[in-house]
This record gives sequence, structure tokens and C-alpha cells, in this order.
Amino acid sequence: MWSGTCEEMKEIRSQDEERRSSQAFLEEEKENGTSSQAFPRKTLRCMNTRRDSPKGSLWRLAVEGFNRILTVELMEADNNTKLDPHIYRHARARLWKEVADVYDIFLVGSCGRALSSDGNAESLKADEMIEMTVLNVLTDMLLKGKIDAPVEISHRLVSTLDRCASRTGSLPIESLELMPSHCSRFSLSCLQMMFSLCSFSFEDDWPSARSTISSVSIDILIRRCEVILKQFLSDENDLGEHALPAVRTNETICVLQELARMIIHSDTASVLNLPAHLKVTGEKSVKHGCHSHLLVLFPSFCELVVSRESRIRELVQVLLRLVAEELGLHKSTDADS
Repeated sequence: MWSGTCEEMKEIRSQDEERRSSQAFLEEEKENGTSSQAFPRKTLRCMNTRRDSPKGSLWRLAVEGFNRILTVELMEADNNTKLDPHIYRHARARLWKEVADVYDIFLVGSCGRALSSDGNAESLKADEMIEMTVLNVLTDMLLKGKIDAPVEISHRLVSTLDRCASRTGSLPIESLELMPSHCSRFSLSCLQMMFSLCSFSFEDDWPSARSTISSVSIDILIRRCEVILKQFLSDENDLGEHALPAVRTNETICVLQELARMIIHSDTASVLNLPAHLKVTGEKSVKHGCHSHLLVLFPSFCELVVSRESRIRELVQVLLRLVAEELGLHKSTDADS
């Protein structure tokens, strides 16, 4: 005879129901393959069970299925629908909109949030890896791939990434110390991925789709950097001689390091809000990229030269040298002559 409590019975019943739902999800995926046109909406409902049942397996299965469908089917053109280009474009645009909806709702609503405190370290690490896989598929497979998504959808996807990157900066300073470490790691990962979308290497293949994504991303990234640098200065002034929380300092250091490291394509630089006489010109800049993005942020760097953080001042010094080089003002050395 069962001697457990009502709560234990409810928990067992809930687990049984979830197991049946998980099995049904897998069977439906096997039966339909990856050709279901309504897959984003169905998958999103399963992925969103994470909010009510973070320990459950259904949302994890749904995320795996979503990633698999994106990397296998969505990236491949359907030859049958290509017979009518108008129908094909309309269907693909509708599908991309639903994919953007999934990323917007799931990434902003679920990923990078505080996880259950009673979970074991192994499961928490596994969940964090699932979140990173979602981000990697979004950036490396979709945004950096040869996708046929409309420009407005690409903008939505990058904006979703930006909203996730903004979480650390949006918190008041008194709440930063309470922020779980994996939450700040997630936010920084999103920020670094935005830098990667804008970055150019002369060794890279640079197709038109890649150029479009970089041009869409650069203004969003510059605005995010301005907000982060301004927030750091404001917090430092408010705290006086007291040290800033490590989360805020680390985020600012990350931004400055990535800005110094990033080289952008001349096509990307052309969309920056710069006076005409500062626009990229010359064959060398076109072939090897430039640091024009630093010119936009120059006023922010000037404010940071008086920061109390020595590491911040050192990085700003590096950036100001790069600005001078970009303007052709760097001093010549014996090695140059």
C-alpha cells in the first residue's frame, strides 16, 4: 500500500505525464521527419515548458529537435517549392518569421536566467551547455551562414541577441553581486557573439549575406557598447572610492578588449554614423579592414581615461593609439623608416 504524501504522488504523476509528452514529441518528429511547416510553433510550446518545469526533459528534447531542424532542413532549399519563386519566397519568409519568434521568446524568456538552486552541479552545467548550443546555432549556422532570411528578420535575430547581452548592464548596481555567475557568462557570451558577427578577417570568405549581417549588426553593437561604457562611468562616479562589482568591471573590460581586437570590413564601416571625411577610403582599408568603429566611440574613450581602474585605463590607451593609427596620426618609428 502506498504510504507516500500527496505531494510525492503529484510529483510522480507529473513525471509520468512529462515522460509521455516527451515520447509523443519524439514519435511525432520521427513520423513527420523535419518537413512540418508548423514546426516552430509546435516546438516553441515544448521549449517553453522550461518555465514551469525546468527539471523536465521535454524542453531539452524540443531544443535538440529545433537545432537539428534548423541545421538540416531550414538551411537547405526545397527544390519543389522553387518551381514557383513567388510561393517559395513567401513560404521561406513566413518560416523565418516563426524561427525569429522562437528565438525571441525562448532566448529572452528562458536562457541565461537564474537556474533552480536545488539542482546538482552536473545538471546545471548541462543546461548551460544547451543554452550555449542555442546561441552557437543562431550565430554560426544561421547569421553567419548563407541564409535567405529577409533583412528585417536578420535585424530581429541580432536584436534578440542584443537583448540577451544587455541583462548585466540593465541591472542596478546593488543587484549585481546577487547575479549568479552563469547569468553573467551568458550575457557576455551574447556580447562576444555580436562582435563576431561584425568582425572581418582578410582570410574570411565574405559573401553578400555575410556583409549584410555585419552591416545590420554594427549599429546595434555600437549602441550596446556606448550603453555599457556609460553605465560603467556612472556607477564608478556613484560609488566614489568604493570598488565596483566585478561583474560590471569584467563586462567593461570585455567590451574594450573586443573593440581593440575587432577589424571591420569597409562595407560595414560605410554604414557607420561618421562624417564624410572620416569614411573609409583607400585600397589598403578595403582589402584588410579597418578600425572605423573606434572613431564613433572616441568620445566615450575620452571619458574613461580618468577611470580609477588601472586595467580600464590601459585598455583605453591601446584604443586611443588605434584611433590615432586609423586617422594616420601615429608616430613613425625607426622600423617604419
